Amino acid sequence: MSEAIRHGAEFELARRVKLVVPTIFEPLLFSLKTFAAAILALLAAWELEITEPQWAMVTTYLVSQPLLGAIWAKGAFRLVGTLAGAAFAVVCVAAFAQAGPLFILAMALWLAFCVYNATLLRNYPSYGFSLAALSAPLIAFDSVVAPDHVWILAADRATAVTLGILCAGLIHAIVFPRYASDALRRSLGGTFSGLARFAAAVLKPGTANSIFTRLRRKMAGDVIKFDALRSYAVFESPELKGHEAALSRMMRAFLSILSVGRGLYIRLDLLRRHEDRALAERLDPALDRIAVALERIADDTDGARSSAVGAALDVARLEIVATQADLEAMAGQGIEKGEDFETLANGLLVLRRAEDMIESLSRVVAGVTGRLPPEPPGQRMMAVLRPDKGSAVAQAIRGAACILLLGFFWIASAWTAGASAMTGLAIILVIFVIVENPQKLATHFAVGATLATVAGFFCMAFVLPMLGEFLPLAVMLGIFLIPAGVLITSPTYGAVATAFSAFFASQIGLSNLPSYDIGLYIDHSIGFLLGIAAGVAGIALILPYDRARARRAEWTEVVAALPSAARGERPETSARAPIHTALLKLLPRLDIADDADDHILIGTFGMASLSLELIRLSGRIARPAFPTEAGKPVRACLVMLAAAFERLLAADSDSETARIEIVDEAASLVAATRTTLVELASTTPGAEAVDLAHALASLRFIADRLTIDRPFLTAVIR
Repeated sequence: MSEAIRHGAEFELARRVKLVVPTIFEPLLFSLKTFAAAILALLAAWELEITEPQWAMVTTYLVSQPLLGAIWAKGAFRLVGTLAGAAFAVVCVAAFAQAGPLFILAMALWLAFCVYNATLLRNYPSYGFSLAALSAPLIAFDSVVAPDHVWILAADRATAVTLGILCAGLIHAIVFPRYASDALRRSLGGTFSGLARFAAAVLKPGTANSIFTRLRRKMAGDVIKFDALRSYAVFESPELKGHEAALSRMMRAFLSILSVGRGLYIRLDLLRRHEDRALAERLDPALDRIAVALERIADDTDGARSSAVGAALDVARLEIVATQADLEAMAGQGIEKGEDFETLANGLLVLRRAEDMIESLSRVVAGVTGRLPPEPPGQRMMAVLRPDKGSAVAQAIRGAACILLLGFFWIASAWTAGASAMTGLAIILVIFVIVENPQKLATHFAVGATLATVAGFFCMAFVLPMLGEFLPLAVMLGIFLIPAGVLITSPTYGAVATAFSAFFASQIGLSNLPSYDIGLYIDHSIGFLLGIAAGVAGIALILPYDRARARRAEWTEVVAALPSAARGERPETSARAPIHTALLKLLPRLDIADDADDHILIGTFGMASLSLELIRLSGRIARPAFPTEAGKPVRACLVMLAAAFERLLAADSDSETARIEIVDEAASLVAATRTTLVELASTTPGAEAVDLAHALASLRFIADRLTIDRPFLTAVIR
């Protein structure tokens, strides 16, 4: 993930933390703190007579973030990566400085190795490998013409990076510090309240589709932000390590509410407007009382820790239990008309799904209050996120290929600015390892670097010679860097601003051995920018990131979880785990405002709910008391559904027609099974009829998913 995306995402998350200063000044405060840290790092580097003190200044801009813990965590991995890259650079220059092709080959292999691991890993371990990949060429390419200086350059870079990290951490710790644990706590409270309000909107009559859609998208965005902050905070704050499992389970509870909410809203909307208004009128009083209880939860400023929240959840739960008991009593008394029996099944489905939302909120309360029961031994509630090795290999091949191509051109042409070009190329290849649109972001980054080069040339040629004191120099730096620091916090302009801040600090000639050779500056700057341009071209042309492939991979993981669910091969408690895992991998890349991504998100939610219902149905018919004559057709239906989902996976990825036929056959199969159960209802007595009604409710839900989520199941993703 690029520096700009990290800055923008983390700043947006940190906005949840209340500060003494008003919200409108938060970006400016962040910029001023970062600039102060940069000036302090520059002064320290000058005092220590580091040859390239601007590296310390650049480091402060690359590690400074709104959350203090993030600075230390990111800084630690930056330092480790820098040391590893510096060590490799020393070895590489010592061994191959006089053998150009071997030198280029060694650097290409190193970059490929680091990029591969940076792509596989997540968060700051990934960042550490990125810095190892970046530091080696920065030191080696600058030293290859003077191999005896490689030790000095490596030591200077490591020292400068350490100074930058320490100064950034010190300033951000002293001046209005923001802590990851505080941000996480507030994010948890806000997301919990928002989802309670979302659940209330699902149940209340009269919630317009436009309002529901807007609220659903907002809550999906909030859940995505919570997940990002959860991963940062758990990694950054040692005290949160012990709560990692509970936070992960709360995240799954949030996803469950969103999964259930959409399907339940559509089912209620169909009942109220088209299918059975009488049933809706019968359920609405109870649903309205539940919605009122949920709104009280949303309005409670103490959030999940409040005793009133637990009481409101109990009220909602009792409403569901009482209403469900009435419907089950009617089913147990026996009904002659099949359509009336299906009406009861519809009512049971609505109540069961409402209960799912209540239980998900209750799991969050239990997690916050420390009453969350341990997960069953030996049972993986959430699979480990499997890394995408194919993408990692592609990134590694691209990086190595670009280094080899430009490196051999450098050797063959004896290009005087070749080292600068190789440095620019390496920066682009490393920074944009795992982003959604690397070509676009790399282009923005190139724009920022170009602006920094132009501004740096102007300052070096015309301003710096007139500055004899440090204070005027600091003022000049502030004129450029403080506005850029404000823009770093913006996801829209973050890439350009981050590139400008970093490269401006490195281009204006702050060395302890200043040189104002304009011709050399222009030559190296042009080479550097051409290297960046080569990196952008390499990202676009050599094994480019395939957005549709990532979406298809997520679709495949989601659908692949359905056959085992239909066969009842997973316990109900982990019914949705594989689908939620697939979604968690894709969440950081999703743009909720994009209709195509929103389509994938809601389809995935639908499949998570479908998976749960398939497992519930499989478990119900396995009960000894379930009517044998009804169990056979339902069991056969589940077996054939599992086969249909497997056929979906095997179908030609470009053949939407084939997928439509498969889903239509599955829908017809479910409809026929529902008809069979309705016919059996009139002759099924007592408790067996209740079981039959619940099975029919599950089939009704499965039919909904095959109809409403048909576009997701049959889509050709491009």
